[in-house]
Amino acid sequence: MASLLEGKPSYYGLLIGLLLAGGLVYAANYFFIAKINEDIQVAESQISDLDKKIEQGRSAQRKLPQFREEVRRLELELEKLRRILPSSRNTEEIIKKVKSLVDQGDFVLHKITFPQPGAPSSDPYVEWPISISVDGRYHNLAILFNRLSNFSRIINVEQISITALAIQTDRTVSADFVAKTFMYVEPKEQEPEKKKTGAGS
Repeated sequence: MASLLEGKPSYYGLLIGLLLAGGLVYAANYFFIAKINEDIQVAESQISDLDKKIEQGRSAQRKLPQFREEVRRLELELEKLRRILPSSRNTEEIIKKVKSLVDQGDFVLHKITFPQPGAPSSDPYVEWPISISVDGRYHNLAILFNRLSNFSRIINVEQISITALAIQTDRTVSADFVAKTFMYVEPKEQEPEKKKTGAGS
């Protein structure tokens, strides 16, 4: 190197030194620093993503009591609807209710029959008509119908037939009617379709 610079102006050596230093800096930046910067950028991106996920988790955690309260509210609403439109007959409950109302109105209960509920259709419920026959007073009969309609589950009174009793002492009329209630039909889970096999398989 010294022989190359012999007889040359001094700035030649300075220029060559600058070129060598620049080459070393470029090589160091290309082989080491650029890779480090790239790793730093990847790490920063991952940190940013993790920060966002952590914040989303904290946000969800803050809303958890609200979600639990909403689930509880929906469960109570479902329980209320189940009482209005139950999925089972609850025959004993209806018998107790009717007998209680009959006793309150000083009726004589002649008949209460529970036929099979109607066949399922496209509606999500089936009708269940209950036939009832009683003797009592006309005014008490109106009260009985009103109390049946206020029962927790849906009960409609229809097909009413009232006739006067031949001997009217404590009771004056005989009434036959249908107390129609309804049952919710639970949706059936669809069975997975079986794969069709070819004739040759």
